[in-house]
Amino acid sequence: MDGTLGWLTKAFDTGFSVTFAEGLDARTLLLRMGCEPESIDWIDEVDCQGRQLDDDIVMIRAGVHGGWAFAVQAWGARALEGGVMAAVSAGTRACTLVSTMTIPWFAYWEDAEPICDFDPGMPSTRHGTAPDHLNPVMAQVGLDPSPDATGSTSVSGMLLLAERAFGVTLPYEAVFQGELLGGVVPG
Repeated sequence: MDGTLGWLTKAFDTGFSVTFAEGLDARTLLLRMGCEPESIDWIDEVDCQGRQLDDDIVMIRAGVHGGWAFAVQAWGARALEGGVMAAVSAGTRACTLVSTMTIPWFAYWEDAEPICDFDPGMPSTRHGTAPDHLNPVMAQVGLDPSPDATGSTSVSGMLLLAERAFGVTLPYEAVFQGELLGGVVPG
């Protein structure tokens, strides 16, 4: 598979969140997301999901690709919890892409400030300090930001937005073939 993000919806059919932070390393990203320092170790996707089910814990796996650290979480959306994106984006820029059973969400932050976030199913309702910042790219990928917009490409548009606005990519192999650093979020 190529490095585009479209594969995420098929590979994580029960939901996912992916957070990208420019210029960070994987360990730093896990720590900023609130993982317990002593829990951080190498783990593959199968063992990570098994451990979450067996031990009833939340784990996040992280790596680096194309100058951006990435954190992948199956099922949940740790990045949307209070203060997490502010910590992740401190001194850099970060975006998170969420598609779970209950919510799709896009958030872009710079230096601990929310620039633009929205539900990709309702792209005309945006929040942040510069909610119109991504409008030109949003329109290009089918996320019509105009107030009278009808319909959108929702999650697929959100993934394309991240690719085009920030140049982030994430090869399937980086997530599913081999180990990444993983950490446990305190419960």
